[in-house]
Amino acid sequence: MKRKSVNLLAGRAWQTSLFPLSWMEIPKFNLIKYLNKGGLPAIYESAEYHEELSAYVNLYLKEEIKNEALTRNVPAFAEFLDLIALSNGQEINYESFSRDLQTSPNTLKNYIEILNDTLLGFALPGYTKTKKRKATSRAKYYLFDLGVTNVLCQRGVLKKKSELFGKAFEHFIILEIRAFLSYSRKHIDMSYWRSTSQMEVDIIIGNEVAIEIKATELAQDKHFKGLHALKEEKLIKKYITVSLDKTKRVTKDGILILPWELFLKKLWKEEII
Repeated sequence: MKRKSVNLLAGRAWQTSLFPLSWMEIPKFNLIKYLNKGGLPAIYESAEYHEELSAYVNLYLKEEIKNEALTRNVPAFAEFLDLIALSNGQEINYESFSRDLQTSPNTLKNYIEILNDTLLGFALPGYTKTKKRKATSRAKYYLFDLGVTNVLCQRGVLKKKSELFGKAFEHFIILEIRAFLSYSRKHIDMSYWRSTSQMEVDIIIGNEVAIEIKATELAQDKHFKGLHALKEEKLIKKYITVSLDKTKRVTKDGILILPWELFLKKLWKEEII
C-alpha cells in the first residue's frame, strides 16, 4: 500500500496488528509444542509443521520480499534473515553484522526496516534511565514467531533444560507481552535493561513493571541479580520473575516469582499492568 501511494487514512482509521496465536487463544495450550511450532494458525496444528515452516520461509518470506521489489539482492537478504534469526534476542551491532554479511551498515539498516515494515520483526530498545549504573542503548531484535525463528536457525526439536529452550521461552513470554499490549490498546513502550557491568533485565514495560524470564523450575537469588540492581534505582513500580516454578512466591525484598501460566493469566486479565 505504501509502495503504491495508497491513501492510508491518516487520522481517520485506527492502526491495529494481528499476531500469531497467543496463549489465551489456544485451548489446552502445550508449551513444548508452541516453542517448537510457533503460533502461525495453519502450522500449529500441522503434523508436518517443519515442512510447512520451511515452505513459509522459503516461498513466502524470501520470494514475497522479491516480488514486492523491497530488495533487489534476494540472496543477500536471505543470508541476513538467517543471521538475524541466529542473533534473535541479542543486541544489534551494525558494524559486526555488516562485516559478517559483507555489506554496508546502511544496507543492513534497510533490511531491518523491511522486517519492521512487513511486521516480521521488532526491536526492543535499551532502557537508559538508570543513573547508578550506566546502561547500553543498543536495541535487541526479535522475530515475530518462534517457529519461523527455529527454522531459520535450524534448531531441531527443542527440549526442556537446554540452552535453546531457555532462549525460546524468553522469546515466547516477550511475544505474549507484545500481543497483550497491542490487543488491549495499551500504548506503552517495551524495553530491556543491560548495564555496562552486564547486569540485565529481560523486559521493562513503561515505568510500570520489570520482568526477568528464567526457564528454571526453581528461581533463586542468582536469577534476580539484574532485578536487584535495577530495583536500587527506584524507577520501576513492580519487579517480577517469570519461571517454570510450580508456585507463586515473593522474595524478602519484594520480587514476585510467578509460574509462567499464572503470569499469563494475570497478564491477560490486566492484573500485571
